[in-house]
Amino acid sequence: MHWRGSYGRRLTLAWVLAAGVAANGCRPEPDNNLVLNVTVLHADTGNPAANIDLELERRVLENGVLNGNYQTVGLATSDADGLAQFFFNRVNALDYQLKLVSTDWFARSDFIQPDDFLESSEVEHITEATPRGTVYIRLVNAYPLNEEDKVQFRTLNPPGDYLTCSNAWETHLGMEVDVERTCDVEADRYLPYRYHVTRNGELTENLDSIWVPRGQLTELLIAY
Repeated sequence: MHWRGSYGRRLTLAWVLAAGVAANGCRPEPDNNLVLNVTVLHADTGNPAANIDLELERRVLENGVLNGNYQTVGLATSDADGLAQFFFNRVNALDYQLKLVSTDWFARSDFIQPDDFLESSEVEHITEATPRGTVYIRLVNAYPLNEEDKVQFRTLNPPGDYLTCSNAWETHLGMEVDVERTCDVEADRYLPYRYHVTRNGELTENLDSIWVPRGQLTELLIAY
């Protein structure tokens, strides 16, 4: 049987294209929608964290050239169940970066590989949110006796993933001590601290703590 005319040519072209796809084992990548489902958990309690602002960014290859700058894909806020969703199109992405940008929480970045979207167009991801507070610490020699007056102070916050108040001892000597510093700490918890006062040759040791709420300035005054 012989095919004639344009109809026959269309069938022949379709057969050639199909054979080429089968031989190469691939076909053009569909530009379908992708979904990233994010669950945000409170880092201390493990419970869902609501009202957490997130930003999804990506780096892409454009015409075979890497665009080194991250481009914003979208913004989302976690709901009462700690859930947030991003909807976006598939592109030739090098990587994705999920950023926690919510006020009063420590900034955090998670990297998500494009390969995660190969088997499914919908990917699940879990991240943690750590509350942040600010503490203002002031040490004052309120009852000076002589130049041998001495105070030693240190915070005892547990080591974590974020830069907070240094736990190193600081020592101040003299009658006119009035020093201060301000730093961020992991909040919604007690900040323990220790200080030693030496006056007239006698040493007094003190151990205490102060509650630091999220998103607030907490003042710690030690007048010795």
